Amino acid sequence: MLDINSLKTEGVVEIDGIHSKDELISLAKSISKIRPHPNGEYVAKLKSSNGRSSLAGTFSNIYGLSVFPFHTDTAFWELPARYIVMGMLKRSQSKTNYISLSDIEKNISGDFLARARKSIYLSETFEGSKYTSLVFGGNEAWGFRFDPNIMTPANAHAKKLHKELEAAIDRVEAREIDWSGNKAVVFDNWKFLHGRESVENESREMFRIYLEN
Repeated sequence: MLDINSLKTEGVVEIDGIHSKDELISLAKSISKIRPHPNGEYVAKLKSSNGRSSLAGTFSNIYGLSVFPFHTDTAFWELPARYIVMGMLKRSQSKTNYISLSDIEKNISGDFLARARKSIYLSETFEGSKYTSLVFGGNEAWGFRFDPNIMTPANAHAKKLHKELEAAIDRVEAREIDWSGNKAVVFDNWKFLHGRESVENESREMFRIYLEN
């Protein structure tokens, strides 16, 4: 169903012919071990809404049916989920957009990795606050986290780099996932940021699964 080598080299893979939640779970388990969300969910069902009844501070609560900005999922975890499996059984006009870290780097001056390692952010969620770095890991297994919803630059290095990051993200041409129905997408969450177009005149429902490295 999925070419693991393509996932490792390309970072994003689309799979057609997914007709059920169980098939999506089987796909996820063929890649890596499922990593539950802190709320205990192994498979989340995400429904578009105006956000009024959503948990305070979440993307749905803040942005409702409007555009979701580019971000890393689980950026508040010490080690963010490595892969994200998304599945949509019904067609949606609202596309998922994504950009790669490598494209962002091309628009950042100097040694991006060195600058990112010096940049400290304050991460604030309903669970509490903590300081974190843009990057984690080492050697070839390093990853990048960015979530403008919860992360605020906390030192001079971060404040300077943050402005460049925002400008770079705006400059990079995003790629699109067209949700044609019965489709799954697997993202390398350490190397790509993703967002969502606004939702209009439809009920959008997606399944999401987090995976370990």
